[in-house]
Order: sequence, then structure tokens, then C-alpha cells
Amino acid sequence: MKPEPAASAPRSAAWIAGMGLVYGLLSVLSLLLAARPGQIATLWFANAMGVVALLALPRRSWLAMIAALGAANLLANVGVGLPAAGLDAAAWRSAAAFVPGNCLEMLLGAVLLTGAGVQVQDLAHPGRLMKLYCLGVLVPALLGAVIGAAVVAMPGEFARVWATWLAGSLIGSVAMLPLSLSVWLLGGRRVLGALLDPRNQGLLLLALAITLVAASTLPQPFVVIAMALGGLAAIGGLLLCTLGTLLVALAISVLIGSGILLLPPSAGWWADSLYYGAVLATLLPGIFLAATVDSRRETLLRLSDSEARLRSLYTQTPAMLHSLDDRGRVIDVSQLWLSTLGYATGQVEGRPITDFLTPESAQAFTRWADPRKPWIGSATLPDLQMVRADGRVIDVVVSAIWELDGEGRTQRQLAVVEDVTEKKQLAARSHFAEHDALTGLPNRVLLNDRLERLCAHHAREGGLFAVAFLDLDHFKTINDTHGHEAGDLLLKVVAERLLAALRKSDTVSRLGGDEFVLLLSTLEDRAHVGMLARKVLAQVAQPCKLGDAPDAPVVEVGCSLGITLYPDHGRDATALLLRADQAMYAAKRSGRNRWVIFGGEGGASANGAAGD
Repeated sequence: MKPEPAASAPRSAAWIAGMGLVYGLLSVLSLLLAARPGQIATLWFANAMGVVALLALPRRSWLAMIAALGAANLLANVGVGLPAAGLDAAAWRSAAAFVPGNCLEMLLGAVLLTGAGVQVQDLAHPGRLMKLYCLGVLVPALLGAVIGAAVVAMPGEFARVWATWLAGSLIGSVAMLPLSLSVWLLGGRRVLGALLDPRNQGLLLLALAITLVAASTLPQPFVVIAMALGGLAAIGGLLLCTLGTLLVALAISVLIGSGILLLPPSAGWWADSLYYGAVLATLLPGIFLAATVDSRRETLLRLSDSEARLRSLYTQTPAMLHSLDDRGRVIDVSQLWLSTLGYATGQVEGRPITDFLTPESAQAFTRWADPRKPWIGSATLPDLQMVRADGRVIDVVVSAIWELDGEGRTQRQLAVVEDVTEKKQLAARSHFAEHDALTGLPNRVLLNDRLERLCAHHAREGGLFAVAFLDLDHFKTINDTHGHEAGDLLLKVVAERLLAALRKSDTVSRLGGDEFVLLLSTLEDRAHVGMLARKVLAQVAQPCKLGDAPDAPVVEVGCSLGITLYPDHGRDATALLLRADQAMYAAKRSGRNRWVIFGGEGGASANGAAGD
């Protein structure tokens, strides 16, 4: 979590002055450790602290803070590089040249980290910590080095100055940023407590001793130093490792400044940067290992806490839960399970779970949860039905995991039961909102949706499709002669025949009564329309037996088709349906059992009888 507002956004001038003083002291420390007055510091530790000082303030106070940090940077450079003869204008100009690059680094780092939203959890997550380094260190250092080198470097020295500035800023900020963020987010007392812990002091001194010994005796000391920091990370986590990293970085700076760690001789401007890259590679692994260790510890603590509370949460959780033994008997259930089914605890414990299922569901569950099966992991069984205490049946979905012994045999089953009765009812209502209850075909709502989609698709991609309005011939006579049940049966048969006659990509819908609409999608050409129309007429015209009884009547029924083509007869659903309806009535007037393609206002450009 973020610190409280009172701690994260101090507004007093005392805070700004105090942070400016701390920044100035760190600047002086960096310059003195480098033992290079008037030059770029080997390792620059101050900017990371400046970034956090800005983060701790509201943005309206950043201008005052950045002014204080810039002044501290100027005074530090003037003070450390003060000529023996005294202070002069040249000293001030030389010192001032370092201010823009450093201020830009701090300001950019604060802006980027504010946008990212820094939290305590980020320090204990390697990926998030890498993001903080990129936003708060790498990007600002790259830009700050460009500005700094442009102001400070002599002609021909830009590349060398840029590389030196970048390396020093990266290493110093890598060492300082996690500690500065820890002080801000966790509080200074916690960091001070870790520093004053005798065990931690011993470990820090050991890491320092290893650094000094390795640097003074080994030709390649950085591997050993990295291992020492890795030990701190594994033992003490991120807070101890950040303290150790800063201590080791300070020691390395002293060793380089005093000449104990010598930069390799080279004429290239990039040579020093390669050596600093080795220093950076020494410091970073321990910090990321510490973040990983803290993340793992935090996870283990959460798991331990969850296990301690699991028993009480199990019964109170707002979900239907039950636990079964290896014989399928109830061990425990949640309160929601009891309240949903209407039982008391004493009425369910020890009883087979199948006692609470319908006979069909009990058989399915027994086959599914057979303890002799080699179950691994989890599984879900849908479409079960449970019986409430009052006899009412509810639909459920059971998702379960199995606890197995060493030989793979079931010891216990843990299951979540979801009451899906209402969902199934809603799904059924949703289906019939778009489908005809008698035939199951799409109704007018779904037809319009599909037709509008077809129009939009063909408007983009081009091509031809057709809309056919179909009306049965003399259907009223069949209803009057044989009754409405026979008429309904005929409509179902016609729906099946239409589906069989058309392609899977086509749509058959029923508008009501004996009216159907066909969407013939993606036609090759206009001749294809006539072929499909003749096929539909032939299918519908076949004799139909109205019932299973031996004496059930057999009827013959034809149909009239009115057809419109996209885009010839319209480019929207309304126009295509209206003109298809008009073409259908033209087919009726032409003698029925025919198909007609709309050819204008009520006319017909082509027609034919079934079998033509």
C-alpha cells in the first residue's frame, strides 16, 4: 500500500530544505569518493534520492523542490571543486554546467514513476522492480547524460563524457533507488531498525569485508562480490540487500577513486563504461534475487494465513460447498449449501451425496465420481439435479477436485456446487426470444439481425446474396380440414424440408403463420438463385403424412416464393424484405407454386413453376 498522505505529501518548507540538504550531502559524498574534483563523479548516488523527494510531494511543490535540489547540486560542485586560490566566476560556471542534466534526470524520473503508481508491493516483485528501474533510472539517465554531456563536454569529448555520466548515474541510482523508496514507502523507522539489528550489522560488515578483500586480492573480484550480495538477499530479503548494495557500491567507489580498483587501460571512449557495466552487473542480481525471495516469502505467509482461516471460512463462504469421503458420504457442507437445499447440518453429514440427487443424476454422479477411476486434478459435471428438503428440484453444476493418497486412490472430494436453475430459465427465455417456439427456426428478431449483418458484410466485400419470402399455398384449407394440430405438424415438416434444401450457410426463418423467409448467402450468380428456388419448391411440394397413425391424412402443399437480390433490389434489410414480399404476391397472382424475382414496382422479371 502507499504511505499515508501526511507522510507522502509533506508541504512544509522545512521538508524541502531538509531534502535539499540530504541531496547536497550525497552529492558531496559522491564527489569526494570519486577523488576527482571538478570532474564527473565515478558513482553518482544523489539523484535517486532526489527522485523520491519529488515523489513525496504534491506536484504543485515540485518547482520549489527541484530548485532546492539544483541549488544543492551547484553548491556541492562548487564546494568540492573550490580552487585553492578562492572562489571565482569560472568555478561557478563550471559547477553550474552539471545542474541541468541532474535536474532533468530527477524530474523525468519522478514524472515517470508517478505515472506508474509506485507501491510497496512493487519492491517485492522482480518484474515490477525492473519497471521501476527502467522508468526511474534508465530512461532519465540516458536523457540526463545527453544534456549533461552537451553542456559539460569539451569539443571532441562528448561520447566519453556521455558514457561516463551515464555509467556513474546508473550505478549510483541502482544502489540508492530501492533504499530511498523503502524509506519513503515503509518509513524510516523500519529501515533504521533493520540497520541497527546486530545480525544485519554482522552480515553487512561481512559483505563489506568480502568486497574489500576480493577487490584488493583477486584479478576479477566482481563475481565474489555478487555472491556476497546474493547471500544477503537470500538471508535478509530486499531491505537488507538494498543496504548491502549501497554499502558495497560506496566501497567500490572508494576503491576506484583510491586506485585499488584500476580501470583497464584503453584509448577508446567506451572502455570505462564497459568496466562500469561489470560493476552494474555485480549489484543488480542480488537486488532481483532479494525481490524474488521477498515475493516468495509473502506468498508463503499468505498461504499460511489462508490455511489457518480455511476451516471457519469454509462454512461461511457465500458458495455451495461440500466435502465427501472416499465412499461419497458427506463430510462437511457450507451454510449456503444448507440454506439453498433447506437442510440442517445433522441431516446431511454422513449421508451419501446421492441421497440429495434425482435418480438420474445420482446414476450419472456415481459413474462420474467412481473412486476406482484414476482421477487427476479437477473436473466439472454439468446438468445435475438436486432435490431440496421440500421436494423441489434445482439444476446444478458440480466442479470438484480429488485428494489422492500415495497410490492414487481417492481419499476425499472437494466440490463447488452452482445453482444454475435461474440461468437455465433465462437461457431458455433468451432462446425463444430469437427463435420460433413451434419450429425452432430463427424468428423475425434474429432474421433482421442476420440480414443486417449480411448487408454490412456485402457492402464491404461485394458479392451477391438473395432474400426469399415464402408463403404456403392453400394452408388455410389444410387447417380448416384437418385441424390446427395437423397444420402445426405440417409447418414443422416444411421447416425441416427447407433446412434440408438449403446450405448450412443459409438461414431459414419463420415469421409466423405459414410465412417463411430464406436468406441465401453468397451466391455465385443469378442463375444460382433459380436453381435454389426450384429445389425449395420441389422439396416443399412432396406429399406429407400428418401423423403416425395408419389412417393419418396425407396432404400435398405448394408454396410461392418472392425473391430479391442484393444489391440489385435494395441495400438494406427493410427494402429487401418489402420487395421480396411484393414478389411473393406476384407469384401468387401468377398461379401459385412459383418463384418470382422482383423486377420493379410490383413487376416480375423472371418466373417459373416448380419443375421448370
